[in-house]
Amino acid sequence: MWSMLFVTGWLLAAGIMDVRARRVPVWMLVLGGGLAMWAALSRQSGYLEMLKGALPGVLLLLTALATKKAGYGDGIVLACLGMALGGDRSLLLFGLGLFLISLCAMALLALRRARRDTGLPFLPFLAAAWFLVAGL
Repeated sequence: MWSMLFVTGWLLAAGIMDVRARRVPVWMLVLGGGLAMWAALSRQSGYLEMLKGALPGVLLLLTALATKKAGYGDGIVLACLGMALGGDRSLLLFGLGLFLISLCAMALLALRRARRDTGLPFLPFLAAAWFLVAGL
């Protein structure tokens, strides 16, 4: 229980940094990895479940490396959150985060506040999805 609350606090802080500076410092990512491992181990899930949970984040990170269309921190944060949640719920987290950011992008495009090439920070939407999936 406490570990998930610490992960939530870390995610909120990382989301604020992503909105303000469009960057998440490395020390913050390392802290998140440690908190995610603590949360996964306190749930007594095995290492295989942790690896399955990190898979969507690893795929997003590889996509960011190949296309430069996503941030590296987004993939790392998603991998950390996936480790904390486990395999099935991490896919739900990723899909819900993508759905929420697409709703925001469509609204901004309709209101002519953004263009097609405007970048949006992903972590605030991932945080909103975290609250829905983690049940906090």
